[in-house]
Amino acid sequence: MRFLKRSARADPEISLILLDWSVRESFHLLHYLAQQDVPRARFEVLVLEYYSRESDAIRRFADQVDTWALLEMPESCYYHKHLMYNAGIVLARGRICVVCDSDAIVTPAFIRTISDAFAREPALVLHLDQFRNNRRDLYPFNFPSIEAVLGPGCINNAGGRTAGVADEEDPIHTRNYGACMCALRSDLVEIGGADEHIDFAGHICGPYDMTFRLVNSGRRERWHQTEFMYHTWHPGQAGVDNYLGPHDGRHVSTTALAALTSGRVRPLRENPAIRRLREAPATPQEELLGCLIRPEAAEAWARDALERGAAPASIDEGDLHVGSYKGFAIYRDGKSFYAHLPLDPHRGRSAAHYRNYAEGDSRAALEAEIDRNTPRRVAIGLAIARLFVYGWQVPSTAVRVIYRALRGPRAVLALARQHLRAFVAHVGRRGIQFVAEGRQVSEALGDLVPNLQHVGPDTSVIVEGLRAATFLHLLRRLRIVPAVRLQRVYSMAQVMALFDDLERGPESARAVLTRALYWRCYAAAAGRPVANRLIVV
Repeated sequence: MRFLKRSARADPEISLILLDWSVRESFHLLHYLAQQDVPRARFEVLVLEYYSRESDAIRRFADQVDTWALLEMPESCYYHKHLMYNAGIVLARGRICVVCDSDAIVTPAFIRTISDAFAREPALVLHLDQFRNNRRDLYPFNFPSIEAVLGPGCINNAGGRTAGVADEEDPIHTRNYGACMCALRSDLVEIGGADEHIDFAGHICGPYDMTFRLVNSGRRERWHQTEFMYHTWHPGQAGVDNYLGPHDGRHVSTTALAALTSGRVRPLRENPAIRRLREAPATPQEELLGCLIRPEAAEAWARDALERGAAPASIDEGDLHVGSYKGFAIYRDGKSFYAHLPLDPHRGRSAAHYRNYAEGDSRAALEAEIDRNTPRRVAIGLAIARLFVYGWQVPSTAVRVIYRALRGPRAVLALARQHLRAFVAHVGRRGIQFVAEGRQVSEALGDLVPNLQHVGPDTSVIVEGLRAATFLHLLRRLRIVPAVRLQRVYSMAQVMALFDDLERGPESARAVLTRALYWRCYAAAAGRPVANRLIVV
C-alpha cells in the first residue's frame, strides 16, 4: 500500500470511504462535501484505489481528500470491493463509517443528517437511497441542480421519495443498497468487517452483506425518508464486462442472502487486519496495515482463474453456515461438515441438539448422507416442487415477456434491426432471470417439505400468494406434508399484522416462512419479539 495523502484529523466523527479501481471518471461528491453545513473537522474523506492509478479526477478535489491510498494490487488481479472496505475501516478515525458513491450529488445537510440519525439511535445501520437520472445531456457531469436531477429523465422519483424507499413489498431489489451505507466503526469491526470470500469479487456484491450481518447481530436497518443522494448517467454505470459472483438473477448476492437467512454474523473469509483489530483493539495501525492484504490474494483473485471458474473458495475455520440442501442448513466446523433442519435453532455441532442431523467429512459426503436418509415421501415432495414451479412459471413468464415486448416503443412488430436486437436481449435477460428465479423458488418451496414433517400444533406456515399456497394444498392432499395451518399473504401489511398476532399468541406459537418472504420483511422483524418465533427455511 502506498499513501499519496494521509489524514491528520485528530478526532473526526464520520469517516467517508470512497472507492476506485481505476474506473471512476468523476469524484464530484467531493465538491458537495466542501459545501456541508457542519464544520469540516467533523468528518474525514478516505479514497482507496485498488490498483496504482493516481486519478486526475481526484486531484481536481485533492483539498477535500484527507487520506488517499493506493492498494497497488496487480492488474492481473480482479478488483474486490470488500478488501477496499476493510482498508477503509482500518484507516478510519471516525466513530461512524460511511461507504458511499463518489460520483453523486448530496445536499449540504448530508453529514449532519447521518450524525443526527446515530445520535437518536446508536444501534443502527443507516442507508440513504439514490435518485437516478438517465439524461445523456448531463454527461460529462456538468453540476446540474437537484431539481434538474429530479425532473425529466429521473427513473425512480415517486412523489419526492425514491421508488425504492416507497416500496415496502420488495425493497431488496428496488432500493440501492450500494449508494450510501453508514454504521458504527466498532460495529463493523465486531462483525468481522467486509467478507473477502471469492463470491464477492467483482460486481457482486457491495456493503449490504455487512448490513445483513449487522442486522443479524442486533442492529436495526433504517432507510432515511427525507435525505437522499442524486446520480446522473455516465457510461458503464451498471458495470461493463464485470465478473459476477453468484446472484439471484437480479444482481443481489445469494451468498449475502444466505447469511441473512441463517443469522450468520461472522464473514466466511475475515480480513486478517480486521480480525486482529477485533481481537486486540489497541493494535497499532501500522501493524494492521502490514497484514491487511493476504500474500495469496493476488493469485486467489486472478482474472484468468475467476473467468475459468478455478479460483479457490477459501473459508475460515470457524463454525459457519455455508449453504443449504434439501431443507437442511449446512455448516462447516473446521474440516468437517454437518447439517440440521432449520426447524431446530442452531446450537453447534452435536446430534443431540437436533431432531434431524447429518455429518460428513466433505460437503459431497454430507449431501450423500442426507440423500440416504431422506424419507420417500419427502423425496417425492422435493421432486414435485421442481415440476410445479417450472410448470407454473413457463406460461406466466412467456405472457410477461410477450406483453412487455409488444407494448413498448421497441415493438417487435416494427422488425427494425435495433428493435429486434433489443427484443432478443430482453428475452436473454428474462431467460437468465427465469432459470435463477425458478431454481430459487423451487428450492424455497422444496425446503419446506422436510421441515413441515415436524411442525407442532402451535406452528403456522405463512405463504406468499397463490403459487406457494397451491403447492402446499397439493402436498397436503397427497399426504406428503401434514395438515399444517396455512396463512396466505399478498402484502407486507398482512405480514406485519400476522407478526402482531404471533406476538400476542402463546409462548409456544411459531411461524414458518420461506427465505424469499423473509428477505422482504427481515428489517421490520429485526429487534421485535417476533424474530425469535420465526422459522426461516
